[in-house]
Amino acid sequence: MIPLPFRILALAMVFAASAISRAEGQAQSASRAQISTSIDGSPEALDSLVARALAVHPAVHAAADRIEAARARVDPAGAWMDPMLMAGIQNFPVSEPGFGDFMTMKMLGIGQLVPYPGKTRLRRVAAERAVAAAEARLISARLEIEQRVRNAYYELAFLQRALEITARNQTLLGDLVRVANMRYGVGTGGQQDVLKAGVEAALLAEEAVALTEQRRIARARLNEAIDRPSESPVPPAIIPPRIARAAVGQSAREIRFVSASLGARAADSPFPPLQALEEMAVANSPILAEHAALIEAQAAQVELARKEHLPDFDVALQYGQRDGFSDMVSATVSVPLPVNRRKRQSLELSAARAEMSAAEAARHEARNAIRLEVARLHSDLERDRAQLALYVRSIIPQAKASLESATAGYQVGQVDLLMLLDTGATLYSYEAAYFRILSDFAQRLAEIERVVGREVLP
Repeated sequence: MIPLPFRILALAMVFAASAISRAEGQAQSASRAQISTSIDGSPEALDSLVARALAVHPAVHAAADRIEAARARVDPAGAWMDPMLMAGIQNFPVSEPGFGDFMTMKMLGIGQLVPYPGKTRLRRVAAERAVAAAEARLISARLEIEQRVRNAYYELAFLQRALEITARNQTLLGDLVRVANMRYGVGTGGQQDVLKAGVEAALLAEEAVALTEQRRIARARLNEAIDRPSESPVPPAIIPPRIARAAVGQSAREIRFVSASLGARAADSPFPPLQALEEMAVANSPILAEHAALIEAQAAQVELARKEHLPDFDVALQYGQRDGFSDMVSATVSVPLPVNRRKRQSLELSAARAEMSAAEAARHEARNAIRLEVARLHSDLERDRAQLALYVRSIIPQAKASLESATAGYQVGQVDLLMLLDTGATLYSYEAAYFRILSDFAQRLAEIERVVGREVLP
């Protein structure tokens, strides 16, 4: 008859072996699925969220309304001032009031300010370029909203995956906690195993709480972008297939590096060279298009200021009616005398030229900032690709192999539970880090497409 303590210990070891075998199988499954599960599913849900955000977001509506406001100013800018209707009495006698005096007239007239040729055309040009600037701002707003939707969606994709990994590891850790308690109960395990397993379980629970709250925030960000209440449900988020393939390729066997040197980039980059990306950004950026339109508008203002000293003509025609005498007609043309040209028109021209110079400097600064932003994002994307390649080729497979070795050692008593827990926690952290970098890669891709003003993946 086998003593009871040994029967309990044998049962505990069988249970442990079963739990560890299940852990090993799930770890292998996770390793095999780390790429495929990243790209399963359809991007239609994300596309529909982007379409809804572009249709309903207030920032987009505000930018569109500003275009209409700018368009409404074009015709008034190129129109003459309204004519002036004049009515009154001329030469009315004070000592002997009445209309019998031959100089007294009841007068009716009309006057029109006629701008110097070319001024109204320049005002209209400036207004038309303001419309172009407003249209560029609308494109910027749409790109900004699209990036916000994509970033929140990709963050949700990471958080969902991280919670799945946490739940899986929590289940496995729960099995190990029960094994540790059983071994401690029959005197074959130490109390430190029980305490360590309990601490690891509590840490996973704490991580799950943090991830859950982060998911609520990401969901609120996504709902804000599509103009819905924060707690509104959203579809399950995935990293779209084209982005996952751009990040890690189709399989681990395809991963290569450009050289064997430390810090080398992953080969077969899907992105255009940096110089080509910068040129694309300069050519397509709505920010630079807005600056260009504002410069053209200011150029018209400079030319208008240069013509400001040229006189506008005030033309008037008057008809005078006299009682008992013949009626009279008067016509006048008035022009301003630029006696204050140095104090007004010349200074206005200097101000317009200074504004022109400032607008050109702002465009130059924006162009440099865009080039820098493209360079930073391009480097970040290539860094993410290299890191993901290392995780797929080396880090996760070696962590999995280490867990398998620790599991085998634990089964024969060569590895204690503490080392097994540490090994499992390490694999968990690497899996979570992999999906964190993949989500960051997707978000940076959305950002660089906003900066460039178009898609950058083939």
